Amino acid sequence: MTNEIRRNISTQAGVVFGLLLIALTIPGRSAQAQLGKTTAPITGGTGVSAQPPNSFQTMSGTYAPPHKTPDGRACIAVHPMTHAQIINPKIIDQIVIVSNICGQTINVRVCYAGSTDCILVPLGGYQRLQKTLGVGTGSTSFRYEYRELY
Repeated sequence: MTNEIRRNISTQAGVVFGLLLIALTIPGRSAQAQLGKTTAPITGGTGVSAQPPNSFQTMSGTYAPPHKTPDGRACIAVHPMTHAQIINPKIIDQIVIVSNICGQTINVRVCYAGSTDCILVPLGGYQRLQKTLGVGTGSTSFRYEYRELY
């Protein structure tokens, strides 16, 4: 390979790398636009203590921002509850009530915390839905996490 060809290849690689860096720094074209297909997970539960805060900082810009009302409140709220089955009270339905207080349609994925066992809840504007997340035996406590999908 001649020195001229090596110089051309290194120059082209430098130009491509420079353009990539510029594209990532342009406002409105952040990594969030490519990677942030969901919001950061929000956890909750019933009959369990609150999860301790994460001591590690997440990368900023990796999650999409949650939907908010004009006055800054979150559009989505999730409330857990349990209900014993009538036939066998030792079998517990684990239920989530998902509310949307905004006028736009929002898809929400609710999972057991730390699990891939999830349900998808599509909510229209100002809609409230009750969905069964799963069924457990004996215990009335469970932990969940949810994310808004974009």
